[in-house]
Amino acid sequence: MSVTNLEIINRALRELNVINEREDASPEQGKQCLAKLNGLMAMWQEVGIDFGWSRQTSTAGTAPIPELHEIGVHSNLAVLCASQYGASVSTECATVADRCYNLLLSKATREALENVDMSHMPQGTGHEGAGYDINSDN
Repeated sequence: MSVTNLEIINRALRELNVINEREDASPEQGKQCLAKLNGLMAMWQEVGIDFGWSRQTSTAGTAPIPELHEIGVHSNLAVLCASQYGASVSTECATVADRCYNLLLSKATREALENVDMSHMPQGTGHEGAGYDINSDN
C-alpha cells in the first residue's frame, strides 16, 4: 500500500499533537514538513539508507517509502519537526524513531559490506589450505 507525502506528514504532526486525528496538515504545515522530509531523506541517503527517494515537490505525491519503513520515517520526521511547532516528542516516539533509524543504518551498513570486493587482498592465514589448521592443531 503506498501512502502520500501528506499522509506521512499528517502522521508526524499527529504524533506531536499538532493536529488531531480528523485534521490534515494545513498547506503551510505541509510545505514546511515536506521540506524537512526531503532533507531527512537526503541525510539518510548520505549514510547509505536509500529507498530510491527523489526530491518531492507535492504533498499529494506518492511517498517512495517501503511500507515496512513508514513508521520509522514519520517518527523521525516528528522528531525533526517538533521544535518548529513547539511540541514535545514523547518518549515512545523518540524510542521508535531511534530504533527504526538504527535498524535502517545497520541494514545499510551490512548491505554495503556484503558488496565490498576483497579479491585484491592477500588471502592470509586462517583460510582453508593456508596457515594454521584448527582441526589438526598444525
